[in-house]
Amino acid sequence: MKFYDLEWLAQKCGTDNKYEITAKIAAEARRESEEATLEKGNQGNERFISNVLKEIEDGTSQITNPNAELEE
Repeated sequence: MKFYDLEWLAQKCGTDNKYEITAKIAAEARRESEEATLEKGNQGNERFISNVLKEIEDGTSQITNPNAELEE
């Protein structure tokens, strides 16, 4: 298990609110899980939260604006 620095996550997610960071990561992981379920027809044994954190680390995550869902 890899531990991520909260300050670093706050910078990447655009907020210093721990709840907001957690909620955004969980929402993104849930979205990916639902997409995988629809595409594959099953949930499998994926590690969606780890995948989202890796995407944030790589700079490929869609989590850039904590209010993105509110703006849509």
